[in-house]
Amino acid sequence: MRALLRAAAVAVASTALVAGTTTMASAAPGDTATVTTAVIQPVALSGFKNSTSTFVPGTFAYAAPGTTSTPYGLKANVNVNGRLVAAGVRINSNGFYYERAWGAGAVTLTNFTLSGYDSRPAPHRGAYTDRPVAGASNAVQIRYGVEYRSGIQVRKKGKKLTFKIKARYVDSRGKNVGIRKATIQVKKGSKWKTLKKVNLKKNGTKTFTRKDGKKRYYRLVIKTTSVYQGGQTKGLKI
Repeated sequence: MRALLRAAAVAVASTALVAGTTTMASAAPGDTATVTTAVIQPVALSGFKNSTSTFVPGTFAYAAPGTTSTPYGLKANVNVNGRLVAAGVRINSNGFYYERAWGAGAVTLTNFTLSGYDSRPAPHRGAYTDRPVAGASNAVQIRYGVEYRSGIQVRKKGKKLTFKIKARYVDSRGKNVGIRKATIQVKKGSKWKTLKKVNLKKNGTKTFTRKDGKKRYYRLVIKTTSVYQGGQTKGLKI
């Protein structure tokens, strides 16, 4: 660093002698800046139609010689399955907001840029904007969220049980899309056992019946895929 400062001082003195004026060195803050940490966590997008963005947690840190210790703007391009979906998205130290319209898939952050101030003392301090920063994030799977009204309803009349299933996810357009496969489980002792694997209709619904005179716990299980995040309901005793 001292060698660099001495070189800059010589350059300034040489320019001043030719021009006859005193000129500050042109700083290039962040020229060797690097994103040292860019780790994002996989999440499921919101299952509410009106919630169009979801916060994706992550950890971001960078080394930027010649800059202040607290630059004010880290940005990156968002890529889904290798395709650019958004440029210049603001990144916080603990994550960023992901728009549902960008879709689901393998997500990476590339082309980081940094904005802030150089480390020269006032009044010579200057601002820099969207300076390229080396580095890229890990790749994680972002999935659509299951629509919040998805679940199972069980009605009992005598020994007859009627199961009504609804399983959907919310896509990039904010539309409900039917999930085609689900599993009904019954609790026997302390363990959950498969009662029935169900092929659902195109709209993600299904009704079927069976007989059982005993009271039992039932739940709906949806398997996670590369497109949507699965899960299970709480046990329903009937």
